[in-house]
Amino acid sequence: MRVGNDNDGVLVLGATNIPWVLDAAIRRRFEKRIYIPLPEEHARLQMFKLHLGNTSHELNEDDLKTLAHKTEG
Repeated sequence: MRVGNDNDGVLVLGATNIPWVLDAAIRRRFEKRIYIPLPEEHARLQMFKLHLGNTSHELNEDDLKTLAHKTEG
């Protein structure tokens, strides 16, 4: 017989871009920490294209490249 909660099949996921402000008690409750870096320029370009999709716009490839270059992760 198990004592406590049966958490089989339950995933608790937390995300923040400022982990240093989280209370230590909260941080201790998470077993794993995974760092996901900000996207690099090429990835940002692909993200802009993906999110624009079939939306009508007047941006050409050079405009999108400039946008990807000038934005931060």
